[in-house]
Amino acid sequence: MPRVVSGLLSTLGLLAVVACQGGVDWEGPENLLLRETAAEKDGRAELEYWSLLDAPCQPVFDALADVEHYPDFVPGVDRVQVLAQAPNSKTVQIAQRVIGRQNSAKVEWNFYPERWRIDFRTLASDLTYNDGGYVLEQSPNGKRCLVRTTYLVKEGKGLSLGALRQASQEAFVAAARGVRKRVGDKPTG
Repeated sequence: MPRVVSGLLSTLGLLAVVACQGGVDWEGPENLLLRETAAEKDGRAELEYWSLLDAPCQPVFDALADVEHYPDFVPGVDRVQVLAQAPNSKTVQIAQRVIGRQNSAKVEWNFYPERWRIDFRTLASDLTYNDGGYVLEQSPNGKRCLVRTTYLVKEGKGLSLGALRQASQEAFVAAARGVRKRVGDKPTG
């Protein structure tokens, strides 16, 4: 087979693999904000962020599920109190800074470890409402993790949707750095 045809077939095969995996370049550099989309929907902002981390998904999932210890590694989270706990869920009272203001919210977290998925829902808040979740996908070689984060942000008291969108992005990147550092501090296999 001529080299040009062989090279073309290799390139087409690589493109097919990338297309099947949602356009993720698993060999690309680690990127805490690989992709970002935003849309307004029913008076809320739907925000989606993708992070590609140089760590397997299990320790990333474990860090994200360790809600009661967020103050130890997620910037802006000042306090978490567990109010209720079941094998795959926690309800917490969380205090965090949003655009320089202290926000206290009661949030329900649901964990699906077999699918590497976490969902959260704000039950009560004195400033903003933020529902969403994390879906993790492991690279074919098992050494990297794609984290797809979705937030549904509702206008808060005295905060516009635009301001909340900007604050959400900043908080997301800071939290992604914190999770990455936490995962990097622990052996990953």
